Amino acid sequence: MRAFKTQLRCGAMVVALLAPAGAYAQTAVDADQAQTTAAAQPAADPQPEAGEPDNGTDIIVTATRGETRLQDTPLAVSALSATTLRDRNVATIQDVAAYVPNLSIGNRAGTGSAGGSVSIRGMGVDAQDSSAAVGIYLDEVYFASSRGNILGLLDVERVEVLRGPQGTLFGRNTIAGAIQYVSRAPGRELGGYVSGTYGSFDRTDLSAALNLPVTDRFSIRVSGMYNDRDGYIYDIANDVDRGAEETWAVRMRARWTPADWITIDLKGEHLEQESNGRPVLIASVNPLAQFVGLAVLFGETTPLTNAYISPNRRSFAGYNGRDGFESSYSTLQSNIQIDLSETVRLKSITSYSWYRTELYQDFDMTPLSILSVATPYNDFDVFTQELQLAGRALGGRLEWTVGGYYFDSQQLTNQLVSIGFGPPLDQGRPSYNIVAKALYAQGTFHFSDQFSAVAGLRYSHEKNTTFLIGVTQPSSITFEDLSPTFGLNFEPNEETLIYARVARGFRAGGFAPSPLLPNNGLAFDPETAWTYEFGVRLELLDRRLRINPTIFQTDWNAIQFNRLVPTPQAPVATTDNVGDARIRGLELEVQFQATPNFLLTGSMSLLDSKYTRVDGLTYSTFPMGFPGPSVELPNVTLDTELMRAPGLKFSLGARYTVPLPRDSNLLFSLDYAWVDEQYSSVTIADRVLMPSYGLLNGRIQYTLPGGRASIAAFATNLTNEYYLVGGTDFARGATGGVEEHDPGRPREFGVELRFSF
Repeated sequence: MRAFKTQLRCGAMVVALLAPAGAYAQTAVDADQAQTTAAAQPAADPQPEAGEPDNGTDIIVTATRGETRLQDTPLAVSALSATTLRDRNVATIQDVAAYVPNLSIGNRAGTGSAGGSVSIRGMGVDAQDSSAAVGIYLDEVYFASSRGNILGLLDVERVEVLRGPQGTLFGRNTIAGAIQYVSRAPGRELGGYVSGTYGSFDRTDLSAALNLPVTDRFSIRVSGMYNDRDGYIYDIANDVDRGAEETWAVRMRARWTPADWITIDLKGEHLEQESNGRPVLIASVNPLAQFVGLAVLFGETTPLTNAYISPNRRSFAGYNGRDGFESSYSTLQSNIQIDLSETVRLKSITSYSWYRTELYQDFDMTPLSILSVATPYNDFDVFTQELQLAGRALGGRLEWTVGGYYFDSQQLTNQLVSIGFGPPLDQGRPSYNIVAKALYAQGTFHFSDQFSAVAGLRYSHEKNTTFLIGVTQPSSITFEDLSPTFGLNFEPNEETLIYARVARGFRAGGFAPSPLLPNNGLAFDPETAWTYEFGVRLELLDRRLRINPTIFQTDWNAIQFNRLVPTPQAPVATTDNVGDARIRGLELEVQFQATPNFLLTGSMSLLDSKYTRVDGLTYSTFPMGFPGPSVELPNVTLDTELMRAPGLKFSLGARYTVPLPRDSNLLFSLDYAWVDEQYSSVTIADRVLMPSYGLLNGRIQYTLPGGRASIAAFATNLTNEYYLVGGTDFARGATGGVEEHDPGRPREFGVELRFSF
């Protein structure tokens, strides 16, 4: 059956690759015709490689699944162009968080950089058996893995961050928002670039791209990168710096326009990531924790003492077991467009992706044999197919979109838990199959040139089938949902947009399998959220000043979270629902082109979040360090703060360009980003308070005469601030005995050389 499914998917891919496509859009869609159009049009030819000008306030986004100017988009969306990303020394999606209101990206509990913990507006709980609350999209295709999702920026055109539920047009599990990674499309001119960076910790980054117009109607673009840097936290026991990372990726895109009314976009991509172990610090230990006592039963004779607490902020005692991860990702994709008429467009998005992850975790993070987990394979493949039909009617007053979406993933995993010197315990090798289907429709009706209304609805049907190989038979859970969107837009003039929006988001439930739990697993319910949003988009002083304030409230229900369930054999980490929450906030983004050569930017967010209902679920502590009488404590109370929900966050930036003869210039760039304190996870049992911090980054860049080559010197974390990007308190009674902190990277310097042609 599985082989038949694979053949069927591959056949669908071949058909999609050969099908005709829609017209190649040469320019951005007119703003007053595209605010909600979901005909995701291909971008116009990229700008020439040399110079790579920034669009500024005219940056084009696809947050509404069609092309609109950022300032004409009635959503809470932030967009950073390739030039802006480079000026701010952004190397990965994690770095983007510093400059986007209410976006937090750190490490998932116990995984280090193997898995990014992404939260928007305080929503993004890392429940291990549920999908992410923030959808990451690579060129309109959902990135389905929670491992390897801190992506490097290869030949990127822009990154968009959509805040709030995106359920109608984006669908699957975008209950908190979405991040869109848009790579550079093939253009009609010969060009490319070569870039190299060398910096602290032997950082070596190499990237290149070549744009090749084969004919007037067929172009290809090939790009690749290799990034490598050493670790920054010293493992004393093994005499090695942990946190070293190596990444390489290749991508090929092709664009064929055999006629004026068809476009075929094809993409193949492969990514490899590897780390030599988590860079951690140990803040405290608990020799009476349960797994410490169990390890004694299984042969560990060395006691866990304060001697294993980190002696400073740049070293720890070290691992005795294997720690680190390797992950790979491959995808084939086709985007096909057909102009059925002057007002109707059909688009097909087809993808087939493969993911593989190996993850090894020494959970006690000491030279002792207390607790380790090995996941020698976590393999899954994903097939997706989306059809969009969009157009205009009633003389252009009505913009409409209808679509269908199909998602089919198959996942196999194997996890082995070792306690002390005992034999590894097999966790049942679970298999997961998720089939999600959806139908959606959205329309915008323009009552006048100034006033319009938006309405949309998405029907979702998801079936989750799970079983433990060799232990249980497959069992399925089905979920259905209706996610509407309503909005009102008012444009009193060309420089002002005022909008109000109500949207519902949905994250499917599922089944958390374990041979240690009753009935071999625990079912959990779907999440839902309603968000009420009001925003203004202003351009003043001949569009030199942009001011974008947004206020919102989200009512979040049946929140999924990681729960530790006691069993006679050992505590089991599973997924459950903890309760409801209310989140309110203010977001502000400002950009001021003070002079033609001087740009000021800023962002700010305020967040007020609290639980309004909790389900009273408990966890147990074992005060003796051995199985026995336990004390039950609540996971969450009404006074517990939400995870990754800093009350205040802001950034300030300045760029000054000194023009020099023959198209050369000197650029000075400085950015400061500050984040309030926040908690690393949901439950009282294992959360760590991550203190507030501020990061200062700077860059000086000289562009040589002719504008095709540049050399830059840059620094990140100039003040050498100590800060945390994650952490888990495993020192509590039912876990591994240590309180782990995940420190961010220290001060680093680098030099970048870049040549465009």
